[in-house]
Amino acid sequence: MKHSVQLTLVVLSAAVLPLCFPPFGWWPLVLLVFPPLLLATTNTTPRRAFYLGMIHGIIGYGAALYWLFNIFAAAAIVLIVIIAAFTALFCLLLNYFAKQTNSATLKLILAATLWTALEFYRSELFFLRFPWITPGSALGPTYLSPIVGVYGTSFLVVAASAGFVRRRTVPLAVFLSVCVLSLGLTRSGMVEPDKEGSITVTVVQSEASLLQSYVALTKTVRGESPDLIVWPEYALPYDVRKNLDDFATLTNLCAEMDAVLVVGTQTVTGPGDRDWHNTALILDKRGVLGEYYKSRPVHFFNDGIPGRSFQPIQTDLGTFGTPICFDCDYSEVARKMVELGAEYFAVPSFDAESWSATQHLQHALLFRLRAAETGRWFACAASSGVSQFIDPHGNVHKSLPPMKTGVLTQRIGRSAHTTFFLCAGWLFPWLTLACSAILLVHGTIRIIALRRRKIQPSSGQRLN
Repeated sequence: MKHSVQLTLVVLSAAVLPLCFPPFGWWPLVLLVFPPLLLATTNTTPRRAFYLGMIHGIIGYGAALYWLFNIFAAAAIVLIVIIAAFTALFCLLLNYFAKQTNSATLKLILAATLWTALEFYRSELFFLRFPWITPGSALGPTYLSPIVGVYGTSFLVVAASAGFVRRRTVPLAVFLSVCVLSLGLTRSGMVEPDKEGSITVTVVQSEASLLQSYVALTKTVRGESPDLIVWPEYALPYDVRKNLDDFATLTNLCAEMDAVLVVGTQTVTGPGDRDWHNTALILDKRGVLGEYYKSRPVHFFNDGIPGRSFQPIQTDLGTFGTPICFDCDYSEVARKMVELGAEYFAVPSFDAESWSATQHLQHALLFRLRAAETGRWFACAASSGVSQFIDPHGNVHKSLPPMKTGVLTQRIGRSAHTTFFLCAGWLFPWLTLACSAILLVHGTIRIIALRRRKIQPSSGQRLN
C-alpha cells in the first residue's frame, strides 16, 4: 500500500473519532474509526505503524479534546502527544504480533485484547490516568455496563471493527457490529425509585463559591422538602470548620431545611499552601456526620493531598458514597465504595465555565457509566454543569445544562443490589492486560533470540 494511501486512511479515521463523542454524540460512527487505521498500519513496517498511530492520535484526540488548550494553553500539546502515544504503541504491537499468526480470527482477538489492555492502563494505571474518549464510553451505558463495564464494551467495538480488515472475518465482524448497534439502540429502561426507602435530593449548580449565594439557592426549594442537599466541589474553597460563623450558617441551614448537606470544601492539615485535602463534608443540624477526601486529584492542579479511604457515610438516610468529581472518571473508586456498603452516590463536582461546554458534556458521560456499572443512583452537583440525576441503568432523569445557575430536585432510590461487574466483571481489563504482558514478554524473547542467530558466526568463520 502506498504511503499516501496509508496516510489518507489514518487521517480519515482520526477525523471520525471526535464525532463519536459529545457534543456530537454520533456513537455508531465508532465502528468506522478502527478499520481504516488497522488497514493502514497492519501491512507495513512496525516503525511506520507507530508513526501512523501517532498521527492518528494527535489528530483525533487533538480535535476531541481541543478544550485542553483552554486549561493548559500550549502545554496541552504535550498531553495530547502522550495520549496519542498509546494509539501509536497499539499499532506497533499489533503490527508485530499479527505477523506471528495466519489465523484471521486470532488477529481480531489480538487487536481487541491489545487495545483494551492499553486503554485500561492509560485510564486507570498510568500516572496521568486519562479515561476520556474511548470506544466503550462513546456508546455510553449499555446492557454490557453492569457485566464487564466500559472496557468490555471497548473490547467488543474493536473486535467488530478489526474483523472488517480481513476477508475471512467479515461475517464475524458484521455479527459483532450488529451486536454493538443493538447495544446502543436498545438500552435499559428508566428506573423509578421505590417509595419505601427512597429519599428526595436537591443538587445546586453554581460557580459562585460564596456561602450566601448557595444558601439562597438552596432555600428556593424549601417547599420540596429535600432530605439531602448536595453542593458542588469547591463550593466553599477554604476549611469551613475553621470559620465558626460560616459553619454555624451551614448547621442552621440544615436545621431550617431539616436535611443533610454535602458540601465541597477543604480540610487544612498544615501551614503550606498544599497541606490540605479536597473534602466532601457531610453534616446536619447537629454538626459533622462524616467526610471524604478526594482520592484522585486532578493532575497539574493544586487539588489537595490524595485521600486513602473509600469509606461511604452512614446516616439516617442510608449509607452513601461521596466521590468527588475526578474520582468518578475511573471505575475503581465507585466500585470500592459499593463494596463497603454505598447504597447511592452524592457527588460534588467542579467543571469551570472557562473549560467549555464540550468538556462539561464529555465529563457528564463518565458519571453515567459509573451508575450503570455499580447499579446505583447518582446525584451530581457540578459547579457550572452538568448537574444530573442518574438511575442505576445510567439513564439521566433530570439535568441542568452547562453554564446555567440553578437547582434540581429528584427522588432517588437506595440499593444493595450487586451487579456482575462488582463481583467479577471488573477483572476483565486486568485479564487483557495480563495476556498482553505475556505476549510482550514472549515477543521480546523471540526478538532477542532472532538477533543472536543473525550475529552468531558460521562454522566456516569459526575455523578461520
